[in-house]
Amino acid sequence: MNDPVQIAYLLRRTEYVARPARVAQLVALPTLADAVDDILAVSTPVALPVEIDHNIDGEGWDQYIFAIKWWIDRMAFDSPKPIQEKMTFFWHGHFTSEWSKVSDTRAMMRQNKLYRDNALGDFGSLAQAMAIEPAMLVYLDNAENTKSSPNQNFARELMELFLLGVGNYTEGDVEAAARAWTGHTLDDNGDYWFRNDRHDGLNKSFFGTTKNWNGPGIIDEILSGAKRQTVARFIIAKLWAFFAHPAAPTAVLDAIAPNFAADWDIKAALRAILLRTEFYATTAQQGLVRSPVDWVVAVMVQTGYRADLLSPQWFLEGMGQMPFNPPNVAGWRPNAAWINTSSMGTRAEFARNTTWRLRDGDLPENLARGDMSNLATMTIGDAIDTLIALFALAPMSTTTRTALTNYLVAQRAAQAWPDWWEPTNVLTMAMLAPEMHLA
Repeated sequence: MNDPVQIAYLLRRTEYVARPARVAQLVALPTLADAVDDILAVSTPVALPVEIDHNIDGEGWDQYIFAIKWWIDRMAFDSPKPIQEKMTFFWHGHFTSEWSKVSDTRAMMRQNKLYRDNALGDFGSLAQAMAIEPAMLVYLDNAENTKSSPNQNFARELMELFLLGVGNYTEGDVEAAARAWTGHTLDDNGDYWFRNDRHDGLNKSFFGTTKNWNGPGIIDEILSGAKRQTVARFIIAKLWAFFAHPAAPTAVLDAIAPNFAADWDIKAALRAILLRTEFYATTAQQGLVRSPVDWVVAVMVQTGYRADLLSPQWFLEGMGQMPFNPPNVAGWRPNAAWINTSSMGTRAEFARNTTWRLRDGDLPENLARGDMSNLATMTIGDAIDTLIALFALAPMSTTTRTALTNYLVAQRAAQAWPDWWEPTNVLTMAMLAPEMHLA
């Protein structure tokens, strides 16, 4: 038997929310390792929706909005193992491309499929496939990289942001890598094409070795040569920041990175992270804010409302995290960056939008739950307990419970439209409670 509190935390970090049925299922397993293995038991591949993959206007705005809603629904409802979507989003924020520059939803969705189908696979294979994906070739300008005019954008970001980190290469290495990646471009249909006539076939010096380097060989050298441990620590640190908290302990990197560098097995590395005692320490459990996407997904799961009902795509940009459209090649800044007046204001707008639906007990999606305007007829304690159950806010802090209690006491004393404003405001307040923003 596993600890229910520990399992609930594990599920919030890996499956967005701790669904009661999943908690019960994993608590019943013999060990924590069995629970982690169950979470990571992902089947692939996942087919793209025909509305995108077979639509000749797949690059259009409507397809872009459709793609966002499709992905958010997969995170909240449609994926049998939500860790697959969490990891797809991790790679989307790491091997980054932006729809606003690529301007082709089909290309972005096919990149999305690549990240999903390889989310827990071999890191080396993923890195090689990422480099020649049409969305990446357009986004970092490698499609225009020729021997007569080498473009350094992809070569630089490959080392600085994707594989090594700042300080682990020289400008000469960037220049050599850029020349090595010349000729890797697109054909007239927008598919990958290697054009030897545009490739620089001369010798180049990369990491101290001079030869006729080609692009894929650059990645092979980084992953198999003297820099492989640097890569491993860089990626494990980013995974730890995504699932645990921003500062990866040295002991975690020392324990996991060497094994990751030996086989590049993403699932094994993530499994090791999820089984570390540090992952369950207070520093980790209290150290991660739900990103806007994670928070929206949590609201959707707890209410049962799909993207067509709540239209999260119109709010996520204001929260600072629009799927398929990171702000730049570095992806999204994590954690504390989400807590600011502007983004929290948009969270409040989304919560209010959700509140209007929760109040209407006659809506088909609310029939099993009932009309939340009935909160006004409950005792204050029962009303707060109902909110805790609805939004999975347990354990609720004394500070939050006191704030909700004080509001209800004041509202009922004022007797100002209690059956309207009391449930309306307290539902919104519950979605904005600190417990709702903790990953």
